[in-house]
Amino acid sequence: MTDEERRAKATKIIDGIAKTAATTTAVFSQVPGMGAATLTKLYLEMVNKIASLFNQQLESQAARALVLTGCKRYAGAILEKSVLGWIPLVGNAINAKMTFDLTKNVGWFFYEHFDKSSE
Repeated sequence: MTDEERRAKATKIIDGIAKTAATTTAVFSQVPGMGAATLTKLYLEMVNKIASLFNQQLESQAARALVLTGCKRYAGAILEKSVLGWIPLVGNAINAKMTFDLTKNVGWFFYEHFDKSSE
């Protein structure tokens, strides 16, 4: 697979999971704990799909560690989206948009991680 093909496939993976994360967040952002559980599941799926683009398999512990590293990198955004999500009426929309952007950033963080390690 060429770099361009890999990047195109990564874009589809990241965009698809970002859309799912945003939609789920918009619907469930007022349910305590639902956002973290959902994002964790989606980020684990995303990191494994991106790893496979580089012909790598991750053990569950390594996948969880990489997800945690990605989340730590964007901890401020995660806290901010969580707080803003509680604003009546507009909170869900704000949270969804921030989750979409956050998920894309985390996805490209994963991509860069595997891209650097494959050199």
